Amino acid sequence: MFAARYVPGQKKLSLTDIPKPKPGPRDVLLKIRAAGICHSDLHVLAGEVGYTHTFTMGHEACGEVVEKGSDISTEFKAGTLYAVHGPNPCGDCTYCRTGFDNLCNGPGRTFVGLGQDGAYAEYLAVPARNIVEVPKGITPEVAAVATDAVLTPYHAIKALGEVQTNSKVLIIGLGGLGMNGVQVALALGAKVTACDLRDASLEMARSMGKLDAINSKDLDKQVKPGSFDVVVDFVGRDSTFTQAQTFVRPGGTIVLVGLGSQQVPVISTPLISYQVRVQGAFWGTHQEMHEIFQLISEGKIKPQVETAPMKDVNHWLEELEAGHIKSRMALLPNF
Repeated sequence: MFAARYVPGQKKLSLTDIPKPKPGPRDVLLKIRAAGICHSDLHVLAGEVGYTHTFTMGHEACGEVVEKGSDISTEFKAGTLYAVHGPNPCGDCTYCRTGFDNLCNGPGRTFVGLGQDGAYAEYLAVPARNIVEVPKGITPEVAAVATDAVLTPYHAIKALGEVQTNSKVLIIGLGGLGMNGVQVALALGAKVTACDLRDASLEMARSMGKLDAINSKDLDKQVKPGSFDVVVDFVGRDSTFTQAQTFVRPGGTIVLVGLGSQQVPVISTPLISYQVRVQGAFWGTHQEMHEIFQLISEGKIKPQVETAPMKDVNHWLEELEAGHIKSRMALLPNF
């Protein structure tokens, strides 16, 4: 079968033919219908993650179950879509048993498409416990990208930012995750301000509902310091994290999602004296997967997704790195 594989030291994925995987006793085999590309892929290809082995990439996955392991009694209907919970939790550790399965620390744990074989392929074998049925009416491409590009901002904003009706929320960075973050915050009833350096992204944000969209370079001219209950930084660079610390209110929360820099500046005096909470955010839980698909089904979140053939994955990763993809991109295995 076709697979796009990470090879240590190479800056592009190796497009190759490998055997179709066989599901283990507790696994299912998915025929991939769509796989999303992500900035995390670029970090892997740049050698920043440190993987020393070859594997198939693609951590945003949606497909149909075509085979199941010997221990799986569940019946899967033909044509039904299933999305993969990328954190690949073990199901047994303390974090998994208490509902924080995105933080699983089970032995030898790796993520789907990030350390172990993923969805840039025709087929993918995953533990049956880590798939979620996709409601009818949601397309494969939307389901695939939602497993990260909606799940991550949903977890960051609802669970970690504790955003509620009338919370004042600042969204910094309107890439794929940030744009979905705007929709999540609006769906929760928040009063949203979104900022970015790109006017086109600001216009797109304005089309999503009632909010203020401000160019980042003008933020300090239009907004008073300490104006927001929650600031979510989807960029994670020096300038954006400094803005986050400037505009969060005393006792407020900063949620850091973006990995633009390995280090960001912490202005310790205001964080301490104003009791500001700084919260890291990682992916999301299995339960939250069900919640985001419900919101998408209800039309409260409408992910913007472009599609392209999976065989062109290297081209589209280059386009992503160049900043030419305005929303999210899903690859379709149209072989």
